[in-house]
Amino acid sequence: MQKKMYLVLLLLLSFAPLTAPPPRICAAEEPVRLPEERVTADSEEEDKLLLSPGTVSVIKPQEMKGEQKNLPELLKQVPGLHVIELKGRGAYTTVSVRGSTPSQVAVYVDGVLMNLGSEAAVDLSTIPVENVERIEVYRGYIPARFGGASMGGVINIITKKPDDRGGGTLLAGGGSYGRFLANAAYSTKLGDGALFVGVTRDQARGDFTYLNTRNEYDQNDDYEVKRKNNSYQNSDALVKWQNENWTIEGAWKRNDRDLPLPVMGIESDRYWEPTAVQVTDQWNFAATHRRKIGELDLGVRLEYLRQEKKYDDPKDGDNQFGLPGSSYKHNRYETDRYGVAIDGSLPAGDSHLLEFLWNWYDETLRTKGDVINYFAGIEKHTRYAWNGQVQDTISIGAKDKFWLTPIIRWNHADGRTEFSGGAALNYKFDEHWSAKVTYGGYNRAPNMYELYGDGAFVIPNPRLDWEEGTQWDAGVTWKGDLFKGRSEVTLTYFGSHVDNLIEYFVVNPRYARYENVGKAHIKGLELEGSIKWDDWEVYGSATWMDAVNKTPGAYDGMRIPNRPEYEGFLRVARNNLLKNKRLSAFAEARYIGNNFYDRNQEVKQDDLLTFGVGLCYSIKDDLKLVVGVDDIFDKGPDVLFLAEGYGPDRTMWYPLQGRTFYASLIWTF
Repeated sequence: MQKKMYLVLLLLLSFAPLTAPPPRICAAEEPVRLPEERVTADSEEEDKLLLSPGTVSVIKPQEMKGEQKNLPELLKQVPGLHVIELKGRGAYTTVSVRGSTPSQVAVYVDGVLMNLGSEAAVDLSTIPVENVERIEVYRGYIPARFGGASMGGVINIITKKPDDRGGGTLLAGGGSYGRFLANAAYSTKLGDGALFVGVTRDQARGDFTYLNTRNEYDQNDDYEVKRKNNSYQNSDALVKWQNENWTIEGAWKRNDRDLPLPVMGIESDRYWEPTAVQVTDQWNFAATHRRKIGELDLGVRLEYLRQEKKYDDPKDGDNQFGLPGSSYKHNRYETDRYGVAIDGSLPAGDSHLLEFLWNWYDETLRTKGDVINYFAGIEKHTRYAWNGQVQDTISIGAKDKFWLTPIIRWNHADGRTEFSGGAALNYKFDEHWSAKVTYGGYNRAPNMYELYGDGAFVIPNPRLDWEEGTQWDAGVTWKGDLFKGRSEVTLTYFGSHVDNLIEYFVVNPRYARYENVGKAHIKGLELEGSIKWDDWEVYGSATWMDAVNKTPGAYDGMRIPNRPEYEGFLRVARNNLLKNKRLSAFAEARYIGNNFYDRNQEVKQDDLLTFGVGLCYSIKDDLKLVVGVDDIFDKGPDVLFLAEGYGPDRTMWYPLQGRTFYASLIWTF
């Protein structure tokens, strides 16, 4: 039944034709601010090229303010991107772009790289979005302003710009399972610039009810039980001052969460069992100076980032399942990173726009606690890295219909330098049709976590080689009037080959390590589109992807874990439901299908189709109420692991949260 419903969803997408944000309700649209440099072209095509000559999607969280969506939930609407939430909402969350590993995806917040050498990947659940103006998601071709050769893609998060006119917003909201969300943001003129301050608190107990199958064939003994030890508390603060030439920014965030135990068929018998707690504090500071020197737009940025991660487990000795971990009860991981970057753009005549970037990082990881004391490990690791790249956007022909954008990169880490490059071709046929083709090589140095482990369960492997590979895509875009509405739709075919792929392996019941395992071949289709009438807006995306392990041996030809074959998203919004034009409504649908959790293709997640609805009412011009429900039919908790070839279908190790109600009140002043 779900597959039939998914086919209906795809059919709707084919008529709900791009690169536009999802429909907004009860929100004023903010213009996207782009650099002022330009290649001769009409402004719309020019803006797209300034973002990227490849594939990019833009999300504007302020247009969905009050819907209590976190960063992973916002990203789920982007085609080609899969959010990996192995332990549920609020827990450690990563992302794969076009079949990449999470470590191959670079995440930036206001130009500061969030990827640390001490982490396997960026934990998206810890990045706040209430003070974010827009999120840009780049796939395939990565522009020069992002340092390094990101094999998967780039997620670029831009926070709100200070407004010297003054004013702010207050948000308070609550929801199911102990959800509480509060945000305060304020801008004011300060000196010859403007100051923005934003603070947020987001927390939940996560004690939802799910079906426990006890991992047995007999369905008669299945029962419902509440999830335990599944809470999180996130706090953050942002201060940003900006004038014509300077941007000075400081941010702090804390993530405090329980680390839930996997369901082993006895959740109801473990109410007494305490769980480990992880607290992460992160501070970052950045100062950027930009100025014009003739036609040259030049910028210099200095940045500092510090992270303290604390792990505490109240249990003594190994747990009842014979797994290691609880003996090492208290551990600390401290990271300090200093960075400097120089970037710029320079028009060359009427047909060239040269862009360049060079950055350098000095990162140190210190590990303290039981893992070091028990294993006599190394307490300090240091890495120096730099990246350099040059890009040229070339307008060819008298009518500015054809653009060529080559790029070259140099990436250096641990005394080794690698070279890569690529190119993009864009052609505008007429006012309705355009096309693009990109191709490039990419590489990634293994990070400190992969090389040196964690001092306990991840064994060092300093012989790891750099990952490398190639990617390509070809896409076509149509825009115009459809059914009397303004519409745009993009269809893209993409592919990549990766060599020396780094993956996580269990060596024995106690230890694991990262190894170069060989090759992966990935191909797929992305569809993204929108259509807008006076009162109706529709946005949709869909992805088909074939991600296959091509390493000779037992796993050759098998699907790569956590790379679903199908994903889809559809959002429909209706504005001005009442004569006073104060009521708006929206509905959403999400689908994920054919997703395996293991390399043997034996543990498969059941297909999942969920629906959500919401309303926004403007009580006054400056006061709005947003109410809604996610997963209205409560499908999440019923999702099982499907045993392909052995054993019974069983409860997921970390069950999914289901039907969730929420309400938010937003005051603008």
